[in-house]
Parts: sequence; structure tokens; C-alpha cells
Amino acid sequence: MKNILLAILFFTLNLYSQNTIKGKLHTSDSFKKEFPIINVSVDGFSEKTTINTNGLFELNIEKPQTQYLLNFFIGDSLVKTYTYKNNWTNRAKPKSISFTEKCSITVKSASKDWKNNDIKLYVYQDDKLLEEDIKFQQKYNFTYILVNRKDYATYDCYKNYNKRALKYLVLEKELSIKHLNKNTIGKSKFSLNDKPCIQ
Repeated sequence: MKNILLAILFFTLNLYSQNTIKGKLHTSDSFKKEFPIINVSVDGFSEKTTINTNGLFELNIEKPQTQYLLNFFIGDSLVKTYTYKNNWTNRAKPKSISFTEKCSITVKSASKDWKNNDIKLYVYQDDKLLEEDIKFQQKYNFTYILVNRKDYATYDCYKNYNKRALKYLVLEKELSIKHLNKNTIGKSKFSLNDKPCIQ
């Protein structure tokens, strides 16, 4: 009985001795340029902080718990949640957290779509396409897919798909980048020399 009480006391003291949540959010360089400000807070706590350029952040523990729900925001949009365990506060290094979700839209699927004559280009746009966009996609035989700009977690998936798709369209069909829909994901940074990350 005495040992059980000591164990509970040790656990309680350990829980209350930790006062900082330390983490590192991993995103691609292109994501950081597109969305430079990401804020994070703990569910139920009042403090909020901005992740630095290296992805690092620290939050004070206002109320000790066995685990904490981290909320990540871009603007007013909640873009990711993550459960952070209390024992991770003992870590010498910040806890690594990956932002990007597993991609269903990949570089390989761009290659497959090209072979099937079903190439797409993903566009951050809520409004319907303009008539000039419709004519342009018909001319070069591809389809614009409209994506909600708040779909942040799959940004790199769309960007990498578009890089491969644009290479096909530019090299094989001599598509002009400057006439693309202005909201085409990755358009402004596209180069034939770029190598998209294989997903």
C-alpha cells in the first residue's frame, strides 16, 4: 500500500513539475513561403504562440494534464490538431510533428493521369472558372480542379502533382505558363529544372 501511495505521489509531482510544451512542426520550404504564419495553442488554455521560421514553438502549461490537445491555426482556420503526451515534456529535444497528411494525390498519379489522357491542375479558387480558363484547358486537354484554399494540409500534395503535370504539358504540348489560371498551385515557382518530392 505504501509503495502504491509513493508511486501516485511521484506521478503527481512529476506531472506538476513540467511547465513547458516544446515542439517542432515540420513543413516544406514552399509551404513556409506560402503560409509563413502558423499559430499554435493548447485546447482549453488561453496562451497562443507563433511558430518560428524553424518550426519551433513552446507553450506554458497552465493546467497539468496527462496529455494536451494542440491546435494549429493559419489565420482563423484550424488546420491541424495533435495530441501531445505529458511525458514528452521531459524530452531534451522538441517533439517532432509532421504537418502534411499522407497524399492520395501524388507525383506518380500525375504520371498515371498523363498516360490515361486525364491530366489535371489543382487551383486554389472558390469561384467558378472564367470562360478563358475553360477554353485554355480544352485547348491543352487538361482539367482544372478547384480546391478550397483552407485545405492547407494537402498543399504539398497538390503542388507536387502540379509540378509533374506542368512538365508534361509544357514539354509535350508547349503549354504557356503565363496563360494558366493565376491561382494554379505552384505556378509562380514552377521551373522545368525542379524535381518534385516523390510521394
